[in-house]
Amino acid sequence: MAWRKETKRFLSRSEVSEIFEVSANTVTRWAKEGKLPYVITPGGQHRYPREAIDRLVELLHKPHGVEKQAV
Repeated sequence: MAWRKETKRFLSRSEVSEIFEVSANTVTRWAKEGKLPYVITPGGQHRYPREAIDRLVELLHKPHGVEKQAV
């Protein structure tokens, strides 16, 4: 069986801030505004679901206003 690196299910605030190239405080504000989903750990830390963040990144990087051309 081949070894494979496990991907993290949840990201920290700093990891999300690096992905979106914003400050960690902006990530916290977006979460409080309901723009980013999160869970709170027993220790009180916010964690962001990787799958949801990946979907949001994909959505934000799709080209807008591109129409299909008829063949």
